[in-house]
Amino acid sequence: MKVKAIGRDEFFKAGLGAAVAVLCGLMLWKTPLGEPWVNASYDYLFRFGARAVTNRVTLILMDNEAYAYDQFHQVRGQPWNRELHARLLNRLADDGCALVVFDSFFLQPQPRDPAQDEALAAAMRRQHRIVLGAVQAEVIYSTLDGVQPTPPAEPFLSAAGNNWGVACLDRDPDLIVRRHWPFPSPGPYPSLPWTAAQLAGASLSENPQERWLRYYGRDGAATRLSYRFALDRPTNYFRGQIVFIGTAPETSAPGSETDKFSTPYTRWTDESTGGVGILLTSFLNLMNGDWLRRPAGWLEALTLVTAGLLLGGGLCRLRLPVACAVAAGVALVVTFGAISWSFFTNYWFPWLVIVDKYPVPWPGRWR
Repeated sequence: MKVKAIGRDEFFKAGLGAAVAVLCGLMLWKTPLGEPWVNASYDYLFRFGARAVTNRVTLILMDNEAYAYDQFHQVRGQPWNRELHARLLNRLADDGCALVVFDSFFLQPQPRDPAQDEALAAAMRRQHRIVLGAVQAEVIYSTLDGVQPTPPAEPFLSAAGNNWGVACLDRDPDLIVRRHWPFPSPGPYPSLPWTAAQLAGASLSENPQERWLRYYGRDGAATRLSYRFALDRPTNYFRGQIVFIGTAPETSAPGSETDKFSTPYTRWTDESTGGVGILLTSFLNLMNGDWLRRPAGWLEALTLVTAGLLLGGGLCRLRLPVACAVAAGVALVVTFGAISWSFFTNYWFPWLVIVDKYPVPWPGRWR
């Protein structure tokens, strides 16, 4: 009878430990309390490497070097000289650039200098394919709150073949950009990466999907080039390439600049990046079909429940040194398994919920 009592006691404690572990895991999975673990599960996938891409993409940046160049005479916070844009586009057309994507807004003509607008529109018409950025502007009615895009103005919209997309990024509460915009995508109107990917030949479903960004390393997958040197490249340098054009922040430190965003890499580098780089990442995700997804909700829940039952119920039945060793081993296996799974497939899972919480063998009795 004594042996049976001890067995029932151990069984009760193991069951209680499993129940607590399952409850804690599900709470972290589906409540705001667990957002830091879920977000960190996504971020640290990129700490250990990133996929390479074969797309020929160049990112031309209006950066500090370009602003400091005496011959450009440009000032931060002011619109870039459209004559310079015309010169660059003509150079890209001469080289046979495959696609130009402008993360810059041409929302109205310049009444004081229509010649610049005409030159820019003419250079746009020379492109094989070109996409212009649009702004998502808030609109408030007496009975309706909503948003609508503000597309480029004429003559630029017609010159670009009516190819436009909203240049917008979606920050999470911790200011890191993890998801494609809109989320799910596509939305009621196209994003800049979406339009660009379609023009470049990507086969995209119009059924809305939840897409998470797959980052391609701290510096991205494109060749970065200052606007200052773009006009001096050898002949045919841009032939067959996809070129994104946008602004680089004045500093990489997180701050209040409008076009500055945090990425998963900001966690360990404390450096932000310009929005055009993230838009380019979204474009490459769509082109290559390798954006990240999460498994179905029921499958995630089943995984967490199973892990909670096995770890919460099992660890408390082991001696302390053995339990610690098993917990450490499980943490390593789950970590490298989750990272490898996201690298070799297109899925990610909130694995830190298991690593950080389920190995805790409480309540239970150390033997």
